[in-house]
Amino acid sequence: MLRILPLFLLTAGPAFAACSSADASFLWCRIAGSPKTLEVCAEWNGVAYRFGPQGRPELELFETYAGLDYQPWPGVGMDIWENVTFYNGDYSYVVNGGVERQYDSYGSERSFGGVTVSKGGREIAWLECDRNAVTYNYGDALMNGKARAGYQWDPGSGWFH
Repeated sequence: MLRILPLFLLTAGPAFAACSSADASFLWCRIAGSPKTLEVCAEWNGVAYRFGPQGRPELELFETYAGLDYQPWPGVGMDIWENVTFYNGDYSYVVNGGVERQYDSYGSERSFGGVTVSKGGREIAWLECDRNAVTYNYGDALMNGKARAGYQWDPGSGWFH
C-alpha cells in the first residue's frame, strides 16, 4: 500500500529529508546534469523515495515492506544491482542501484544508479545518477525488511508469503 507522506513532512526541514542513518541509505545521488537528488532509504518500517533539491524533495513516497516491489540482485553478472519500484497513481518510479564488480584503476568499485519514470506503463523519463556523486549501499536492508513482513524470495518465481 503506497502512502504519500503528509504535506507537513514534505515541507519540513532537512531532518525529514534524509535517511535515519547511513545504514538505512539504499541509494543517494545527484542526477546527472541537475542539482536535484534521488534518495531511497530502507527504514525499519518501510522504504522512502525522495526526489528533488537536497533537503527539499519535490516528491516523497513511502512504501511498507509488505507492498514493496523489490528485485534483489540475482547473484550473477559483472555488476551487483537491485531495483525497487514506487507507485503514485498512474506513475511508477523504478530506482536501480548497483556497483561494478571490477575495480577501476584506483582499486575502487564504481557505484551507479538512476530512476526510470513511467506513466500508464509507458516510459517517460530516465534520470541517471552522476557517476561522481552516487552512493549505493549493497546489503541486506531491503531483503531483511521483506522478511520482517513475512516474505521470502524464490529466485525462480519471486516473492511469496
